[in-house]
Amino acid sequence: MKYDWKDAGEEWSAPWGTSAAQWSGAILPRIRDCLPTGTILEIAPGFGRWAHYLKDYCQELWVVDRSSECIEACRRRFAAESRVRCCLNDGRSLSMVSDASIDFVFSFDSFVHTDREVVEAYLSELGTKLKIGGKGFIHHSNFGEYANSPRERLPEALTKPLIKVKILDWAHHRNPGMSANLFHALCAQHGLHCLSQELVNWRGRRLIDCLSLFVRSDSAQQRIGHEKSCFAAWRNAASG
Repeated sequence: MKYDWKDAGEEWSAPWGTSAAQWSGAILPRIRDCLPTGTILEIAPGFGRWAHYLKDYCQELWVVDRSSECIEACRRRFAAESRVRCCLNDGRSLSMVSDASIDFVFSFDSFVHTDREVVEAYLSELGTKLKIGGKGFIHHSNFGEYANSPRERLPEALTKPLIKVKILDWAHHRNPGMSANLFHALCAQHGLHCLSQELVNWRGRRLIDCLSLFVRSDSAQQRIGHEKSCFAAWRNAASG
């Protein structure tokens, strides 16, 4: 079903009052150590709610979305900003971005709905598009932790009225195929290392969202460093 963008995505910031309040109070404090930087990539920017702020923290901002409506809206919004590049993609690849060119990748409010296969496709791409040491911050689903719970096996005819009277909370269309643990494992498979994962609720009691901060690691350099550490420890033990 086509989404109605009449409010340009600002409706999702309603619990904070405005997107400006959400950015300054909830998002920027979590990514402050990654900014400012050279090149930022935002995946699934919508109508540019967060790109509006990200562009002021970099020399170049790439915004990539599979929705032509969103990309056209971003092109109009940032037409006067030479540092912002708006690109349409297939919803899983980043062929328009050069390898090892991105310092920081960001996505918020989109990956919560995304299937495992798409998440993994993007992480595979980021394993080459990020610079070594480049970081990422992705807001994604943790609903997989609850997908097989007794609550999720209840018939919709029973859960709907209980949600309406706020006895049960709503899943907010979070994807049941993704969890914090799975995201962590997928990162490791594609040369990315999770630095932190913060589980959060979304207008309910269950921790159905996750904010993952990760870095592109150089496995070869890590292995050499580990071997050097082991050798140094062995040498110290032998000399002692």
